[in-house]
Amino acid sequence: MFVLVTAVVTSVSARLVADVVEWWRADGVPYLAATAVMLILSSVLINALPRAVKEFWHWSGPFPAVADRVGKALTRPRKALGVVITVPLLAGAGYVLLPPALEPGELVIMAAPDLSPNTPRTTLIEQWNETHPRNPARLEIAAGETEEQHERMVNDAEEDGEHKADVYILDVVWMPEFVENGYLRELDRSKLGDDLDDFVAPVRRTCEVKGKLWALPLNTDTALIYHRTKVPGVDAPRTWDAHSGTPAAEGRGGVEAATAAQFSDEMLMVSALEAIWAEGGGVVTEDGEVTLTPDGSRVRFTKNDYAGMRKLNAMTRAQGIALTDPRPEDTNALDAVEQFAAGRTAFMRNWAIAHQQLDDRQAELDAAGVTFDAIAPPSPSVLGGQNLAISAHTGEPRAAQALIQFLTSAQSQQILAEVGGFAPSRGSVYDRAKSEHWVHVRTALQQTRLRPNTRNYTEFSKAFRDAVKNVVSEHDQIPDETARELAEILRK
Repeated sequence: MFVLVTAVVTSVSARLVADVVEWWRADGVPYLAATAVMLILSSVLINALPRAVKEFWHWSGPFPAVADRVGKALTRPRKALGVVITVPLLAGAGYVLLPPALEPGELVIMAAPDLSPNTPRTTLIEQWNETHPRNPARLEIAAGETEEQHERMVNDAEEDGEHKADVYILDVVWMPEFVENGYLRELDRSKLGDDLDDFVAPVRRTCEVKGKLWALPLNTDTALIYHRTKVPGVDAPRTWDAHSGTPAAEGRGGVEAATAAQFSDEMLMVSALEAIWAEGGGVVTEDGEVTLTPDGSRVRFTKNDYAGMRKLNAMTRAQGIALTDPRPEDTNALDAVEQFAAGRTAFMRNWAIAHQQLDDRQAELDAAGVTFDAIAPPSPSVLGGQNLAISAHTGEPRAAQALIQFLTSAQSQQILAEVGGFAPSRGSVYDRAKSEHWVHVRTALQQTRLRPNTRNYTEFSKAFRDAVKNVVSEHDQIPDETARELAEILRK
């Protein structure tokens, strides 16, 4: 037992010394004091060990007498000197265990604009900078719509790019491209331990490509269906049609339109997939695999896929379903929030963060007499979100990973959720949440699906959107030539 106690105390002492470099601050005094006490205690135990083994092995007399003989042995000058010598030896052993220090220097995070009105990302970066003065971080904004943001990040990450960024905040659909093109550096799993298990499973999978971990999720996102309350005839929708189809137009309770169709840029892809899935279509599976013909030469479309496309396009043609001003092709997620807050629509399909965006427009809501609720979608929805990844060209990989782990910690996730309205990527944050809103978000996450999993996603998405627009009537189909072109993009 004495040997076991000595081993445990010595191990703890070495571990404390290995971590002590992080505590040379005023608030670290208790930690430093505890480290010193443990070092002295372990040194005493080590030097007492030989005599203790001898005394307890032969065991003559009552326990207090045996213990007293061990204690007296420690008062001999040679043993006292041994204790004094052992303390620095243990400290040195702990120092050897010390992990490599973070490389000094500024860390640049390239990101899309923060859509949250309260800018919680900036708050987190300020917290990091306070505790890591040798590694201050700053944001480099990639402005523009989704495709423009993508282009700016690719231009930076390419072999002959500017390489401004140490860390990228990437849309989840860009992960395969950035990994397969060698733009990213793999994360060191040994630094994470069991911490990965706390991330929501569907979200964590977006960070893994071919079994390797390339990122951690900063925030996730999922669709919610927002609906007006206190409007006669408007109820929580139980089908896709009930919030975006003809039944929605018929039950909009005198409101200008049922919804605002979001067909601008990538939102058309999101809207198309959700309409297709609502009709049971499977051109893109829940894991993001694109369905091909048996010979692999073409993307395969079924009658259910076409039914979803027709319903999607009916939103802009049937009276009362979607607003016509602004035009759907000019409407993005933030535009839809503004129209809903103004009382112009009865329903709204939008991301979870829109809840915070609406709350911050309380004066507008009050002026328009708008009250609302939000629920998980009645049919599968697209998984959104952003991941933090390390640039392959960074000169500070350890510091970059430390920053990523800080920004995705449970505490940081709590701030992103409570201050910015971002959907957290950790299960523990949902466990602690008290708002019913986060219950709906967690439910919605469990039925999300991935967009096409391809390194050529941006090109595929644009071609797919162009094809979907032309399926309007019962007789319209995707031409064979287009289906072949889509398959060819996947093979590139």
